[in-house]
Amino acid sequence: MEEDVTYLWVAETVLRKHGRPLKARALVNYGIEDGLFPATGLSRTPQKSMQARLSIDILNNTSSIFVRTSRGRFFLRDLLPLDRSDEPTDLQVYTAERHAPGPSAEMVLCVPRRVCERFIGFQGIGHIGVENPLENLRDDQFEYIARALAETDDASKQVITYTIIQHQSKILSFRRGLYNRAANFLRGAHCVGFGGHVNEADRDLFSRYDLGIRQNAAREISEELLLPNGRPQINPASLQFLGILNDDSSDVGVRHMAVVLRYWVEDWPNWRSVNRGEASINKLRWLDTAGETINLSEFEYWSQLVIRSFFASSMRMVPSYKIQRKSIFREPHILCVVGSIGSGKSATGRLFAEQFGYETVNSGAVLARLLGIPPIPETTRAEFQKKAEEFISDPDGPSRLGAALATAASVSGAERVLIDGIRHPGTLEALRSSATKPVALLYVYTPPDVAYEMYRDREGHEEQSITFADFIKLYTAPVESRIRYLVGDADIITFNWLGLQAYERAISSLMEELHAD
Repeated sequence: MEEDVTYLWVAETVLRKHGRPLKARALVNYGIEDGLFPATGLSRTPQKSMQARLSIDILNNTSSIFVRTSRGRFFLRDLLPLDRSDEPTDLQVYTAERHAPGPSAEMVLCVPRRVCERFIGFQGIGHIGVENPLENLRDDQFEYIARALAETDDASKQVITYTIIQHQSKILSFRRGLYNRAANFLRGAHCVGFGGHVNEADRDLFSRYDLGIRQNAAREISEELLLPNGRPQINPASLQFLGILNDDSSDVGVRHMAVVLRYWVEDWPNWRSVNRGEASINKLRWLDTAGETINLSEFEYWSQLVIRSFFASSMRMVPSYKIQRKSIFREPHILCVVGSIGSGKSATGRLFAEQFGYETVNSGAVLARLLGIPPIPETTRAEFQKKAEEFISDPDGPSRLGAALATAASVSGAERVLIDGIRHPGTLEALRSSATKPVALLYVYTPPDVAYEMYRDREGHEEQSITFADFIKLYTAPVESRIRYLVGDADIITFNWLGLQAYERAISSLMEELHAD
């Protein structure tokens, strides 16, 4: 069951989270990144739909919660400073009340974090080849919560199913029906898992032993796919448990865990010509894991984890890159290299500086001067992150940092300047407004588990001296959490699957292609 989500609800949620005026495109992009839109809830031009709905609400509704702060920028009235002298006053009368979406009636299976932490102390897929630990939960160790509430509750993990459909060496893949931005490789990407939230209706007399998990998986497959002879009829008992997928690297992942299952297709003549049964399922395709090379960059992160765990011998795990815009690199410019902790962005910047003469400006050092404290490592990373978040959360923080970075780039006098470590979309926006040269963006994507390994090696930690739980606290710190929003503006995206040595070879190939002209 999909959430009854509207553009206005998404806009309000995003604006309250970010606390600053945003354009319609940013509202849509942030809403997608945070998983606020349902798979079927977007038009072909969602930024125009967002702009239109907000404009109409402001124009016709005197009690609108939204205001414009400048052309094309929207904000929430109750977040405006009380002493603001330029508060809009020209709103026209609206003759009807604004309708907010009602809460979902769906009750979804949730396991309190204190319970599930006993068996999911890992990032990725665990319990491979062993008994499903959820089947041993007592009645007092799980509960059903309204999905609308569960989506904002970090105290529990919602249980979903993620089923691989396989015939011999072939697995079924599809593309989600979300609004597709070229740079948005984490949503709207290819998937190999079918399923959804396990809810109260999935557990009946015949499925009590596994909390309705297999029943849910069978039902979801029947709803999402269509065979020539009708809906698939799946016997829940035929579904094979493969493992538990846990992803604490994102706001959405931290509130979910997936039971990974496999359905072995028996009636191949019918399944060969499978079609979609829901609008959110697109481009169905059988992948032959024995005869095809699978490029991980085409798949969402959870599917990447599944492929790496169960089909490693068939996939192409080499680092790769995607150039979105090349022309900006032919003229003097500023290149911002961004990515998560441990992603390899520093190595990327070093290679650009060494091989193509980029003058480097370290955003952390510039920010340290603004904060009046020593940079990392003289200041611990945790302390620096705390002070940086306080600074960037101030309404003037992003513009101050962006202007300071633009000044540092200008003072260098170099035609090609590289800025390493921007973390906030507002800083990038301010830099582009203040800079005297065009600003390009390179986004380094590294899976969180690979980033952990690289961070541990870079910092000189022993095998057990920093756990993944320790790392994820740094990875998901508030000041780091906005990095993923920058991917929508990226001119280049690089993918790092294997670690630094192989990644550096890919960066060298990228630079040769950029400067081949």
